[in-house]
Amino acid sequence: MAVVNPTAGMSPSDAVDHIRSVLDITIRISQVLFANGAGAEDTVAAMQAVTRAYGLRGVDADVTYSLITLTWENPATFETVSRSRNVKYRVLDYAKLTRASNLITRMIDDPPNLRQARRLVASIVTAPPIYPRWLRSAGWSLVGAGAAFLLGGGLIVAIASFVATLLVDLVSSALAKRRVPVFYQSFAGGLIGPIVAAVVRLIDPGVNASLVVVATIIMLLAGVTTFGAVHDTLAGFYVTGTARLVEAIVITAGLVAGVLGSTLLLGRFGLVLHIDPASSGSISTLPTQLAASVVIVIGFALASQIPARAFWAVALLGAVAEAVYALSVGAGVGIVFASAAAAVVAGLLAAIVVQIVRIPPLVAVVAALVPLVPGLILFTGLLQVADSDIAGLLSLLSAAAIAAALAAGAILGQYLVQMTLGPARKLQQRFVVPLLAVPVRLGRGRSEKV
Repeated sequence: MAVVNPTAGMSPSDAVDHIRSVLDITIRISQVLFANGAGAEDTVAAMQAVTRAYGLRGVDADVTYSLITLTWENPATFETVSRSRNVKYRVLDYAKLTRASNLITRMIDDPPNLRQARRLVASIVTAPPIYPRWLRSAGWSLVGAGAAFLLGGGLIVAIASFVATLLVDLVSSALAKRRVPVFYQSFAGGLIGPIVAAVVRLIDPGVNASLVVVATIIMLLAGVTTFGAVHDTLAGFYVTGTARLVEAIVITAGLVAGVLGSTLLLGRFGLVLHIDPASSGSISTLPTQLAASVVIVIGFALASQIPARAFWAVALLGAVAEAVYALSVGAGVGIVFASAAAAVVAGLLAAIVVQIVRIPPLVAVVAALVPLVPGLILFTGLLQVADSDIAGLLSLLSAAAIAAALAAGAILGQYLVQMTLGPARKLQQRFVVPLLAVPVRLGRGRSEKV
């Protein structure tokens, strides 16, 4: 239940201190959301929900890519109290995102006193990762190995992909600790895949070693902010959406430069990489694809700190999304629309299963769609560009279209559920697109006030 009049009976100075405390707690918990992948709309919604829960009205909240701003104007004196936070370095810790989302739920339903709320927020901010470093690295390696199986690679290719993605993670993490720009992190990661693929080809010329490169591409693209860019743009946060899109382009450009440069260098030594067309998968190999997609999702869940209670849910969503994609491709609808169809179904189901496992929809949707990241098409385009084939540009554009279709489709699925069942809180009715990182309640009954 929201606080009706939080400053009743307080002296003017105590009232100002109380308001500042509310703003400080609000912006800190919202910073956790935004730094761990939440969109601008979700962050603004969280700030409005928390401040209203503590009795503050007329709060102005805004997000501009890396800057969160929160301002309250005193209706009697017209004086303003402001707080701002800079979110420069983003991470992928969905455990913190989940804890922050659940705390916001508690604040909306039954706000704890400010001292307790401050301690709860501090415990989230300072909490260590729920999985040890080696397990997170193993998770990224599982993403690589699963991607190799998904694309038709054998045991040798899967083992090589496991090793390659492990090396990529170790190198990227070491560079990130030294605050090396993300472009060079992606560039260094992109160099590793072709080198490992060349070694595999020397060991066994009969295997499709290029799938090792595709596996590392999928692993590196799994955390790219395309989803957030599309979500922010559809929500009307054009500056933040454009900035996130530029960030995604920079990361992808570094990856492209690393992969292409390494591939061209290997070609000078006669180690020419190519993609076997038969490795793209078909309906006849659907059971293998479903098993591989589950491995990828579980690996991503470990790497991105998704709580263990939600593993079954994200694995189920990933398998369903892969099945819809494979069946849609088999029906001849094209890979872009097949990706969109899979994302819509994942978005629809995620809105339901998250009510059971108590995680934000964003976490479930992003994890479920990792197996559909267009790594194969991206690498095919790079090989074509390396051969001066103009068709490579079309492949790169197709990869971009698939990434956008995955994000837009998942958001559409969430929107259809909330439009059909109805959001239970008036807070959710104030925004253009569905909220994905803050607590969402569904129901056609009378809307709650917050």
